[in-house]
Amino acid sequence: MLFEKKYLRLQDIKRNWGITQEDLYYAIENGLLRASIWLPLRWMEIGKYKETRFQYERHEHVEGFVSLRQQDCHTIFSQGCTQLRIFRSIDEHENILRLAYEPPQPDIAVRINDLIILKEHKEHFESKFDIKELQNIKKGNEDHPQFEASNDYRHVILDEHEFHFGDVQARIVSQLHDAALSRNPWVHGKTLIAGTNSRSSRMRDIFKKKEIWNHLIVSNQRGSYRLNLPLYYEDNEHVHVAK
Repeated sequence: MLFEKKYLRLQDIKRNWGITQEDLYYAIENGLLRASIWLPLRWMEIGKYKETRFQYERHEHVEGFVSLRQQDCHTIFSQGCTQLRIFRSIDEHENILRLAYEPPQPDIAVRINDLIILKEHKEHFESKFDIKELQNIKKGNEDHPQFEASNDYRHVILDEHEFHFGDVQARIVSQLHDAALSRNPWVHGKTLIAGTNSRSSRMRDIFKKKEIWNHLIVSNQRGSYRLNLPLYYEDNEHVHVAK
């Protein structure tokens, strides 16, 4: 490697440690491992919670890495994304950062793919748990489909199949990928389409090519869809190739 990384994505952590996705999520949700995101430049109120009340200390511009609260990570892992206004400070561990209401600012949209683990938090976890033992275990990912996507999801590869999408299609695949990494991989077609501003009302009108249904997207025949990736969490849905 040409340089040392300051952070790793969740999928990199899971692969490097040789642990299951459920174990990784459990560690984050229970405060054993801190997950962070990059916060764009925003006006923030900085303070502490005492007896469930926020005690304001100062008001300043903030840009950079911030950590997420455990309960917010649980929501992201369950739903694939959420809207947040409250974060934890990286440098001042007792401090809470809250989006200021003046000037008015929208909530920060956080997707599961936005989460990273900072090097210092990774090393702190490794000092407490015997990760080296896990690294010697065969990970067993060789037979799993390999999914790759560009940042805008216009270019997607699933094993040997390559797909190129327009804006509306890419937004749907993006939503499905967030769901695939969550505890609920199924998303209703109306929900998917509502997030695209598409004039179409049916998934089959948006994705007309047969190979997409054969290789990339599957349906439960009750209006919900997911990516054709291994389910991380067992469910009782009966899967069909979408028509």
